[in-house]
Amino acid sequence: MSETKELYRILNKGGVLSPALLYKILLVAEKAGNKHVHFGSRQDILFYLPTNFKTEQLNRSGVSIHKRTSGVQNLVSSYSCVDILPSTSWIYSGIYLKIIDQFTYDHVLRINIVDPKQNMVPLFYGNLNFVASETPNYWHLYLSLNPNKDPQVWPGLIFTDDIATFAQALEQLIIRDKLETVEALLYALENSPLQKITLENTKKIDLPIGFFPYYEGLNKIDGKDQYWAGFYWRNNNYPIQFLKEVCQLCQRTNVVKISFTPWKTLLIKDIETKDKIHWEELIGRFGINMRHSSFELNWHLPLLDENAFKLKRYLVSAFDKLDIRTYGLSFGIQTQPGEKFTSVVIRIKGRLSFLGKYDFTRKYSIEYAYDFNPNNNHYLEYAGNLSKDELPEKLNDISKKYYAQSFVQSQTRHLNRQESPRRTYKIVHQCPECRTVYDERYGDLLTNIEAGTTFYELPDHYGCPVCETPKTAFSELEITELAS
Repeated sequence: MSETKELYRILNKGGVLSPALLYKILLVAEKAGNKHVHFGSRQDILFYLPTNFKTEQLNRSGVSIHKRTSGVQNLVSSYSCVDILPSTSWIYSGIYLKIIDQFTYDHVLRINIVDPKQNMVPLFYGNLNFVASETPNYWHLYLSLNPNKDPQVWPGLIFTDDIATFAQALEQLIIRDKLETVEALLYALENSPLQKITLENTKKIDLPIGFFPYYEGLNKIDGKDQYWAGFYWRNNNYPIQFLKEVCQLCQRTNVVKISFTPWKTLLIKDIETKDKIHWEELIGRFGINMRHSSFELNWHLPLLDENAFKLKRYLVSAFDKLDIRTYGLSFGIQTQPGEKFTSVVIRIKGRLSFLGKYDFTRKYSIEYAYDFNPNNNHYLEYAGNLSKDELPEKLNDISKKYYAQSFVQSQTRHLNRQESPRRTYKIVHQCPECRTVYDERYGDLLTNIEAGTTFYELPDHYGCPVCETPKTAFSELEITELAS
C-alpha cells in the first residue's frame, strides 16, 4: 500500500536561506521521493512529504515547516531587491536580516516587510505591511484586513527593533478579539508601552513607479564588481539536483544567502566577477533558458493550478502571434477572490467542474489596477462574460490603453519640468473617469489631433484616448504650472 503524502511548506522567513540550510531541506525532499520542489508567492518552498512526517528534524535547524493547509503564514520581505532595484537610502541587506531574526514565532496573519522604492514585491498584499519610511530605522504600517477596502494607515512609525513584537501584539488583538479597525486597535493598546514607543507619522509614502522589473538572467550589479543571477521555471517545477548544485556552488564561491521572490523565482546575489564563469558553466550544463520574454515572466498564477497554467500558455502564445507588447504590465489569473498582486487580473468564472475539459460554460472577466499600479489597491472592471477566444483581443486593447495612459502621463511630467520657474495658470479639459487631460497646446497625437486645436474645435465623436469617455463629459480644470 502506497504511503499517503501531503504538500508541506518550508517557511523560509523573509524569503532568505543560507545555501547550507537550503541543501539540507532539499535532501529531506529528495529522500521523500521528490524530484522537484515548488516556490510559493509568499517566498516559501513546497514539496510532498508523508502525512505523518515528523518535522522536528527541520525545526531544530531553525526552519518552520507546516502542512500547506495549516494556515500558518510566511514572513515576506523585499530582501531580494537590495542592490538590484532602487532602495530607500538607509535600507540594506542587514536591516532585513535583523528584522527576520526577531520573528521567532509562527503567525497566521500575512506579514510583509517592504521597501517602497522597489517595484517587484507588492506593498500591500499582506495583512500587516511594514513599509520603510524616509526616517532611518522607522517603518510605516498599513493594515489590509478587508480585501474590499483600502489599507488602513497606522498613525505612528514603528522602530525596526519593535516590528516583530508589535506584529505579534496586533495579531493577538485581531485574531483573538476580532478587532479590525485602527481605531479599535489603538484603543486596545492605549495603555501598552508598545504604543508609546512609536514615532509620529507625518508623511505618506510615494508609490513605486516605473516598469515591471526583469528578474531573470546573469546580470551586473550597478556600482559593484559583482553579479546577480535570477532563475525562472515556467512550470514552477525546480529540479532538486539543479538546486543542490546551486547550493554547492554558492558555498564554494562564498555566496552566503539565497533569496526567493513572490514571482516564484530564485535569486543569487554577490557573485564575484572571477566566479561568473562557474555560474555560466552550471547554467549551460543544465541547458537553462535565461532570457524568457517579458510577457512570459510577468505572470502570477495560483500554485499548482493546471487550468491556470494552461490558460497562461494559451495567452502567451496568442500574445506572440498577435505581436502584443506587454512590457511594464503584469498579469494574474485568479480562480477565486484573492489579493491584488498584478496590474491586470483575469478571473475565471462559471466553471462546472463535473464537465472537465468539455466545460463550455467557463467565462472570464478582466480587471485592471487604477493607473495600472497594483499598489493603488483600486481595481476597475474592463470586460466581463468573455469566452477564452475573446481574451487575447481584449488584453491587446488593455495593453494599448496602458501605453496611451503612459504617454499622456509622460507628457504631463514633461510640462512640469521647467527651468527658472514662475507660476502660470492654464485652463484645460479633464476626463471625469480616468483624469486624463486634454491640453490644446499639445493636441492629441494618439487620435491625430494637431497641436493648437481648441477643445471646442474637436470633432463631435472625440473621446478620451485612454478610456473613451465622450468629450461632452469633460470638465474645465485650472492647472498651475511652473514655467520659465
